[in-house]
Amino acid sequence: MVLMIALSVTTAAARQAEGKKDEKCLDRISISRHDNPWRDMTKSSWQEEANENIAAVEINQGTYEMFPYLAAYQINGEMLLGKDKVKKRVVINSRYFSTLEKADATRLPAGTVKMVGKYLDTSFLLLSPRQIVRFLLDAQIITTYWHLESELCLTGEKDGKDAYVAAFTGVHRYCTNQCKTDSLEFTVTINRHTGNISVSGN
Repeated sequence: MVLMIALSVTTAAARQAEGKKDEKCLDRISISRHDNPWRDMTKSSWQEEANENIAAVEINQGTYEMFPYLAAYQINGEMLLGKDKVKKRVVINSRYFSTLEKADATRLPAGTVKMVGKYLDTSFLLLSPRQIVRFLLDAQIITTYWHLESELCLTGEKDGKDAYVAAFTGVHRYCTNQCKTDSLEFTVTINRHTGNISVSGN
């Protein structure tokens, strides 16, 4: 089986921040509302609530459209995230993931754990835990901003026998009556035995 994922590919939602890389950051990630898969799908409260869950389905090219900025995330030509324009919903590939639930990393109090779902291939041969976390961030299943954008720093990671843990800090920008910048700090954990994915506030 050929893995067709290239995280080195530069996309609008998954590019490294410009300038010299901070030595304290193992990776820098920029996330923007312009690359939100749910754009124009949350115009009402019921739509917004319905899109909090991402159904796991068998994805095929005829029914679901690929998001261009997530084109790097493919396995054997299969997209991981697809868009059903008729039903106005975003779906995840059931070959690799269970149904997922969005996790808002900007609102998690310290010590609070939010379950996202499962990655099904616990051999992690097709995607590494770090690639899975990066995908969840770029796909905005783990939400890191309110209105505009976020800048994230991978400050540390631990890849043990039982779990992979990635720690992030960053800022997100939003505008209400005034435009503001708030900090955020969170950890993503993937259980190597069960494939369970969770986000916790720091």
